[in-house]
Amino acid sequence: MRRAAGALLAASLLLAACTQVVESEPLPWLRVKKVQYKEMGGFGGGAPEYQYFVKRYGFLWLKLEETATGRVVALDADTAAIWTAQGVKILRRGEDQGILACGSSRSAPSIVAAAGAIDCVDVVSGPAATVASQIRWRRISSAGEALVVEKLSVEAPGRVFLQPTVTFYDSGHQPYFVTLKESDNAAPDCALAWVAGGEVHTLRAPEGMTLPQCSEAEPWSKAARRTLRHV
Repeated sequence: MRRAAGALLAASLLLAACTQVVESEPLPWLRVKKVQYKEMGGFGGGAPEYQYFVKRYGFLWLKLEETATGRVVALDADTAAIWTAQGVKILRRGEDQGILACGSSRSAPSIVAAAGAIDCVDVVSGPAATVASQIRWRRISSAGEALVVEKLSVEAPGRVFLQPTVTFYDSGHQPYFVTLKESDNAAPDCALAWVAGGEVHTLRAPEGMTLPQCSEAEPWSKAARRTLRHV
């Protein structure tokens, strides 16, 4: 019995020595634990493991039954976006599990933390499931309310969206999308698209913009004369 207890204690001490644990609290009621196993003798190492915990009764931390991936963004004092293996979820204070931010894993979410909102983009139509010629953009509040719902289509046949998600934001949290020719990487003829006043506006790229530049904020900021940042 003593030998078994000693072996168990030794194994526990070895595990502790080989493990690095880092905790953070994005919100007073939400904790993220990162567990990194150090490599020893060819074992351990690799990707870290994450766990989410929520505070109950002011002092008790309970582990969420979520496959955590570690990223958390606070939307307001009582709501956070948490990243999981199932997708981005919204977790509200007092709840034991999150709900998918956009309601479906097929939607592409972008977190607009400064606005306390989530932008959800869905493919409405296009030549493939992830290649869109028409998209639906929804801005959802941290309370789950649809603040904006708009559809955007490409300017002409033979064009598609660069990606079925938000590409840029400006300082006012306005989302921007990029369209281009469907099958001409050498001359993509990109355009910037956004919704303002209930209407879709577009801006053609300066002559000579290459395909990699179509997804870069700096050339578009110059063309649009406003500061854009890449998502």
